[in-house]
Amino acid sequence: MGLNICGTEIQPSTRSFFRLKVVELLDGNDLSIPLHVINGSEDGPVLGVFACIHGSEYYQNRVVRRVVEEISPEKLRGTILAVPVANPLAFSHMTRQSPEPPEETVDFSNMNRVFPGKRLTPLFGSMEATDVSLTMRMAATLVEQVLSRCTCVLDLHGQRMGLSLKKMLYNRASAETMELARIFGLGLIHDPVGGSVGGTLTTCTDYAERLGIPGVAPEIGGGGHGETYEKQCEELGIQGVKNVMIHLNMLEGKLVLPDRQFYFRKAPHIRATQSGYFVSRMEPEDVGIGRSTRQVEKGEDLGTIYNPYTLREVERIVSPADGLLYACRVSGLIEAQNEILAVGEFEDARWIE
Repeated sequence: MGLNICGTEIQPSTRSFFRLKVVELLDGNDLSIPLHVINGSEDGPVLGVFACIHGSEYYQNRVVRRVVEEISPEKLRGTILAVPVANPLAFSHMTRQSPEPPEETVDFSNMNRVFPGKRLTPLFGSMEATDVSLTMRMAATLVEQVLSRCTCVLDLHGQRMGLSLKKMLYNRASAETMELARIFGLGLIHDPVGGSVGGTLTTCTDYAERLGIPGVAPEIGGGGHGETYEKQCEELGIQGVKNVMIHLNMLEGKLVLPDRQFYFRKAPHIRATQSGYFVSRMEPEDVGIGRSTRQVEKGEDLGTIYNPYTLREVERIVSPADGLLYACRVSGLIEAQNEILAVGEFEDARWIE
């Protein structure tokens, strides 16, 4: 199929593993990004599957593992480029951003805000090719070695410890992208008012769209909720990837989709305005993990925060709108401005059959 990775010509009906070198670190070890290549027996699309761009969303690694284990090269049309750990530095620290050390430019340590990993416009007067953060350098490696080779991209995300999330993030880039969002089959499709990040430095899927490569970001799960929950997230993820592959004619099979899916634009987020101990009336499964997504009403009581020193209640948390709960926090300690919940609002929404 004419695919060459790190100087190796990839043969049909094969599996390969590579480490894409970024740079040698001060401790003498190479910083590298793992890449699994599954090359099919016939020509077809090149599907990029990325996980752990944010290290705190570690559990998405399980979905990539299932893809690599379960997809047979002999039954595959096209190629899968699977990156199980896109940001090894953040992954090893289980942090959203690349930690310090060695990241020095803190403004550019969130990998999903720095694609394509190079300056497209001057910043502080500089356009030097080397004037990038280490996270940007990792992103540039992914663009050069993986993303630019793809014809379709799935960037798997979720939530950090103590939070739970389920939705498909879609950025209105094209009808083809919207169809991918539907085909993945999560049941909730978020088309945010005002778009997503944008700008010259941006997300993985947004940059893919600039290259004419359709891409979506399934967001499933959250950290620290136990094996039953994580297994449910894994099953949702692997089924979604297989749905996309069937849709792209990479695999034979039948799509597994909800009877209808909720398409929404307005998504009010609620954050704590006081620090303290949050007592939640929400469970991680309420976002639609292993059960139906919880419907909430405007003003519904969803938790309280009390001061752990005075023991007095300092804030009551209520639903901001009528809608479906797609993100929530479980009970525990909380700082002011921590995210607590998000709702897919019924207003300006619709069901897609």
